[in-house]
Amino acid sequence: MVEAEAGEILVADVVRQLVAGKEFLFNDRGETELRGFEDPVRVYEVRWRE
Repeated sequence: MVEAEAGEILVADVVRQLVAGKEFLFNDRGETELRGFEDPVRVYEVRWRE
């Protein structure tokens, strides 16, 4: 199971696709099982520019 560490934000692939072109950066964290979903979901860490 993929879990966010302190200070991290993880989003599903659908969120990554919705914000495409908005200058967000993402790291692929693989697939995980989420409650309410039959199939594994690919999740991404949102990377912040400082």
